[in-house]
Amino acid sequence: MAAAAPNRPTPGAVALDPASTAVVVLDLSERFCDPAMPSSPLLQPIGAFLERARDVSVPVIFTVVVWDKGTPGGAVAAALAPRAEEPVIAPDGYDKFVDGDLLSLLQGWGTKTLIFVGGSANFALLYTATTAARTHGYDVVVPVDGVYANSDYELEYALHQFTVLPRISDRFRFATLASIAFG
Repeated sequence: MAAAAPNRPTPGAVALDPASTAVVVLDLSERFCDPAMPSSPLLQPIGAFLERARDVSVPVIFTVVVWDKGTPGGAVAAALAPRAEEPVIAPDGYDKFVDGDLLSLLQGWGTKTLIFVGGSANFALLYTATTAARTHGYDVVVPVDGVYANSDYELEYALHQFTVLPRISDRFRFATLASIAFG
């Protein structure tokens, strides 16, 4: 019996209310700026997207890998132009909700929809976005050109998972960085 090909989400236009949306930038620290890393080509487009979000007062939160915290490689990538008021958290897990800091920030902002960028798709994105939708009831937007994994297979599989999660797959929408509108 042949296995079915994975679902390939089709990105579409997404219009979001800036007052109830937040952007979570997953693990895009200086360590991931190396041109050999699959995350490197995303830095400029994500940086431009973050500026669009900031222009309409959408909160931005950054995560860094816990074992890089406090090291030069653990600083948020300069290409993303992090602002002093934007929180940087370093939860000890792939699921960035693990220590409660992310949830308390989002609740304080009155967030209902999360946009996830960065990665890696098969670790931080998969675990954090699933918890966001399943456990905390957030709607999730994934710009497919704003996330990465170490291989095409890992990226495709992670995105596929969001389309088949029982009872919550309808909480996930797919877009491109350019097709997300605020207002």
